[in-house]
Amino acid sequence: MKLLVFEYICGGGMATEALPASLAAEGRLMLQSLLNELKLNTTLPILLPLDRRLADLSIPDNATVNWIDDADIARALDPLIRQADYVLPIAPESAGLLATMARQVISHNKILLASVPDGIGLCANKLATYQLLSRHRIACVETVTSANHALLHTDDYVIKPIDGLGCESTRRITDPTELAYFIGLQPKTEYIAQPFHAGQPVSLSCLFKQGQGWLICCNQQDISLQNQRFKLNGCRVNIDSDYRDYYQDLVDKIAGAIPTLWGYIGIDLIETAEHGPLVLEINPRFTSSYAGIEAATGIRISDQLIRLVHSEPDLRHSRRQTIYVKINGE
Repeated sequence: MKLLVFEYICGGGMATEALPASLAAEGRLMLQSLLNELKLNTTLPILLPLDRRLADLSIPDNATVNWIDDADIARALDPLIRQADYVLPIAPESAGLLATMARQVISHNKILLASVPDGIGLCANKLATYQLLSRHRIACVETVTSANHALLHTDDYVIKPIDGLGCESTRRITDPTELAYFIGLQPKTEYIAQPFHAGQPVSLSCLFKQGQGWLICCNQQDISLQNQRFKLNGCRVNIDSDYRDYYQDLVDKIAGAIPTLWGYIGIDLIETAEHGPLVLEINPRFTSSYAGIEAATGIRISDQLIRLVHSEPDLRHSRRQTIYVKINGE
């Protein structure tokens, strides 16, 4: 059995472009953490496509590196997918990247260690996600299109791309003139608006499978606001939380609402004094918090994903630590 690991940024998805510093930093962090896990599974051969600019990564002895120089990443991946039994894609859901990769894996009848395209596509659309979760009576931050921001009945709100990644192009708006200016910087991007809530940003690291969900750990996000722009500086992985039982119940409800979710899923929330925890978005992919899970809990996500194909995960913690994961890059 062979496992193909493809992280979009580090794996050649931008081989012919300049690497954005922040995305490259997060991609490198997640990929290196995954490779460190896989070093311990010496019986599993790894296929690893890699951008030549990331040659300084620490590569397991059981990995075969394939250097990617082709601008057509789908064509470059095709022969590697054919060689693999399992495929673990790590990619932005924006612009349909992750869903497209999932379809490519499925077309080759390989085992996809991620959600199916329908699940990815739903979560990639923050407005559609909000509408679905609201129908299931799951507490969320209200979400509308940026054109309908007046429906929020507040002059203090946040705009972000409807399929954006993390804090990318996310801005707090407090002056009516700022909205038109900011949208004018990227006129082809579709934005959503959400009311600004003061509170503690948190994330949940979870596993999902066909309507079932398991909470791995709660994480506290270190987010700063600079010139009205949000920036993720890092996260404290595996924190103690008074909401732990509430969050497992929340994961169960989301699993029922979106049964197409599979594998590692990140859920972003804001814990507010007035409304309690509110869901901001669901990330159908590895998140930065993943990089601290093995050190904090002893759980190897790569092992659990393969286990999840045929059974339920074993999420017993052999460690109980809180690990700070720093995000570098600008």
